[in-house]
Amino acid sequence: MASASSTGAGDYPWEALPLHLQERILALLPLTELITVAAASRALRRLIRSPAFHTLLSPHRLDAFFLLSPRLAVHPLSRRVLPAPPLADEGPPRFPPLVSSASPSILITPATLFHLPPLPVGSYLISVVVPPGTFRSSPTTYTLVAVTTGAAVRSYTINTAYPDPRWESRGDLPLPFALLGNAAVSGDRSRLFVLGRGSDALLVFDLVTGMWELLPVVMPLGLTTAHLFVFDRRLFLVGGVERFGEVERVVVWQMDDAEENLLWKEVGVMPAVVFGKLVAGRHGSFWHFQAVDRMGIVCLYNAVDGRLVVFDAANGQWTVLPRVSGLDAEESSRWFGHVLEPGIELLMGQHCH
Repeated sequence: MASASSTGAGDYPWEALPLHLQERILALLPLTELITVAAASRALRRLIRSPAFHTLLSPHRLDAFFLLSPRLAVHPLSRRVLPAPPLADEGPPRFPPLVSSASPSILITPATLFHLPPLPVGSYLISVVVPPGTFRSSPTTYTLVAVTTGAAVRSYTINTAYPDPRWESRGDLPLPFALLGNAAVSGDRSRLFVLGRGSDALLVFDLVTGMWELLPVVMPLGLTTAHLFVFDRRLFLVGGVERFGEVERVVVWQMDDAEENLLWKEVGVMPAVVFGKLVAGRHGSFWHFQAVDRMGIVCLYNAVDGRLVVFDAANGQWTVLPRVSGLDAEESSRWFGHVLEPGIELLMGQHCH
């Protein structure tokens, strides 16, 4: 029997694997790790840069970066704050700021919208919905959702896959809201869960029919700076609980519909020591924070003091990230809350845009 060394299997076990197994194994790694692997050898670089390998890739939680500003991004699971990759030109000032989808993430800049008709008068973007399974092959295919608020909610959508995309008027909700909060995309990408503010309510927008629904659920008392997110096909809500104008704690709720009665069930509370870090001793004057989520990872940001806290819905853990300093307040208010993932262009040796 030939020895392992004579066959090369002992010295080169990786090269002894069939190519399709190498691809399957590497496809389990996030893009942020594959960049390092690609630098190990020419053979690995050729494999990782092949179109056949790219079809195997899927989103990974380790790939989520959250933009703090046009200059800085935070990678929460590695506790790193890094320079943000250069973004596309913002375009003329009449265009809105960044919007990002829930999953998979795609960054929509004003330059991205340049070829589309202007937003309907008085409306603002609340969501970008990418059809399942199309992001890798067609990253420019997505649906934008815009709304107006006031005496009633009026909605508009545009599908960028159409040859001549146009804003279409969709359903109206004849209820008054001062504004709508963030939108969380359902697991099957057919609905948006949307926060109504002033008064507080949970709304659902059906992307297929274009109709709105007000869900019969009581919102938590004293809720402030709330943020919806979907993880593992479950709907969560994270927000501050305010009393006499002061945020006393930060709570995570999960939607419980087991008994056919919708109910927000408390599933986590930010530990007191973590809450103290987030508010930075401003208990009397601290009234809000910003939030963004990706695949169950929620990043909470106190822009006044540059404090960052991460909640991971997979294990219920809270983590305090290193404090960020030197952020421009205007940049932070405009840019934070948008998710950026490394794209295929990084594996191809190109600049991320």
